[in-house]
Amino acid sequence: MKKNILVTINDSHTNDGETESYEMTTRGTFDGDDFNYVVEYDEQYDELKGCHTVMTVKEGKCVTILRTGSYPSELTIERGKRHNCEYNTPYGSMLIGISAQKVKSKVENGNGTLELQYTIDFYGGVASENSLKIKFE
Repeated sequence: MKKNILVTINDSHTNDGETESYEMTTRGTFDGDDFNYVVEYDEQYDELKGCHTVMTVKEGKCVTILRTGSYPSELTIERGKRHNCEYNTPYGSMLIGISAQKVKSKVENGNGTLELQYTIDFYGGVASENSLKIKFE
């Protein structure tokens, strides 16, 4: 059964020694159990405003992030595996590789946190190191 939640996202990217971070809080929904669940919300940040994001977590280990709207993308983040993913930006579409070092999910009664640490690569080189922490309650 879907539950209304407040979603807080802390996102950090390091590229060429420069780190950019942002925090966003928005309303969303949670559906599922402690290990298999879906968190949905609407983006509120800059050029992604108006996009809808669906994060699906399977067995607390594999996360698929599907974004629809002006910049549709589908990312798969799974610890110890590299996935090729399509990512769209205001500057165009690209195929990127995502390798996760950390996927940590802790959920109890529809409240919880999801922590991801991963690298993005394209054309054989690491483009950025990323940290994403999502808290929902």
